Amino acid sequence: MKFKPDFDECISRIYAWYEQKVLDRVPVRFHHHNMQYESCRVVVGSWKNREERWLDVDFQVKAFLDSLVGTDFLGETFPVFWPNLSAIVYNLFLGQAGEFDDVTAWTHPCISDLNDLPELRVQRENKYFKTIEALTAKALERAEGRFMVGYTDMYAGVDCALGLRGAEQLCMDLVMDPDGIRALIELEFDEYPDVYRHFDKVLKDHNQLSVTWMNLPSFETFNVLACDFAVNISPQHFDEFCMPIIRKEAELFTLNVFHVDGPGVAKNIDSILTLPNLAGVQWVQGYGQDKPIMQWIPLVEKVQQAGKSIIVDLQLDELDEFMSKVDPTGIMLWIPAKPEDQRAILEKVSKW
Repeated sequence: MKFKPDFDECISRIYAWYEQKVLDRVPVRFHHHNMQYESCRVVVGSWKNREERWLDVDFQVKAFLDSLVGTDFLGETFPVFWPNLSAIVYNLFLGQAGEFDDVTAWTHPCISDLNDLPELRVQRENKYFKTIEALTAKALERAEGRFMVGYTDMYAGVDCALGLRGAEQLCMDLVMDPDGIRALIELEFDEYPDVYRHFDKVLKDHNQLSVTWMNLPSFETFNVLACDFAVNISPQHFDEFCMPIIRKEAELFTLNVFHVDGPGVAKNIDSILTLPNLAGVQWVQGYGQDKPIMQWIPLVEKVQQAGKSIIVDLQLDELDEFMSKVDPTGIMLWIPAKPEDQRAILEKVSKW
């Protein structure tokens, strides 16, 4: 691979990580979660609005190709084109309207009556579905031998229902109309397996691996599980309403990694660790009082003791202390670091 000449060596480290093993060192990705949202560069173009920019296939692919020039993908940082219309893309596929800003998008609740649900079918002819197909196809034209092309960021299940109902109403639904909200969750999830298989076939027909925004390649089917809505509810409600559909989703894939977005989701870690085909979790500790990383060592160890791997996002100045107190088994590190510092970091980690 032109932009990742040490691919074979790095994919071996990733596969050891999937199996809670360590080869010569733990995997290291030079990145940190939400990095792409922390600086917003001004982009000049002829678009009438921000949504047009998101849907501009030529622009999106060219911007990615430009980003490859002069970039060294060190450690287990892989060059991946990610067809992206934000984390609400599955809602957009269902026909829900979206609003876009420079770095993300959101929806407004559109289902007001659980007793009168719309058809909620994936609209394969709508502009969002067609854009993801076009982004994928355009990238594949340029990808062979150079970089990987991944899957878009689809979240069905409870987080999709969150977009359809809104957070406050969804919390009320769990108490006031549990059967109605279960019916909505099942309805909107119904076509998710077919949509995944559709894009999987396109990618596999071009000899692509399975890879997502998480940048973890797999020769098998791979998925990022998530339920950010869990921060709003009790573990009891998580087990009752969220776990059944997450389990159903997990069973579709050979490998899953659960995106644990902060302490509000981590309170459900015991349930999450029981999911089928779960290779590991990504721990996103958040900001403010959720830092530094050392306060989360018990969580890291709980995941390791359950025989699962974990992605740990930490700052460079936390690395030495973390390495001194944590067993490297099943650890992958995400570290924000300047290019000139990255080789020294890899050398340090190789001694862990």
